[in-house]
Amino acid sequence: LEAIVAGQTDLDFSSLRQGAQYEGFTPNEPYIESFWQVLEGFAMPRKRRFLAFCTGSDVAPAQGLQDLRLLVQRHGEEPTSRLPVAHTCFNLLLLPRYSSTEKLRAMLVTAVEWTEGFGLQ
Repeated sequence: LEAIVAGQTDLDFSSLRQGAQYEGFTPNEPYIESFWQVLEGFAMPRKRRFLAFCTGSDVAPAQGLQDLRLLVQRHGEEPTSRLPVAHTCFNLLLLPRYSSTEKLRAMLVTAVEWTEGFGLQ
């Protein structure tokens, strides 16, 4: 009952990856592999922030993260200083193609940690 009301507390990003869809990327290309490695390397609080950044909620639905159908859409490439952008109503992540995994990680962390969301407490 708790999972239905409050959602799942465990964030299994391999399930999120299973349900993910892509535009401008392919699921098995090296850049997307790096993207998922970066996300898997996040500590649980940052995983929750990433989930809230993309979906507006930091908990998984009762059916699991694969049901979110996260859409990762290509949003430009280097040279860029553009941060990733999310549209929570559509579970959409606009992700530029950065030149390195280190820049990808830094830009994701910046976007996730500095997001304001709806500003509700």
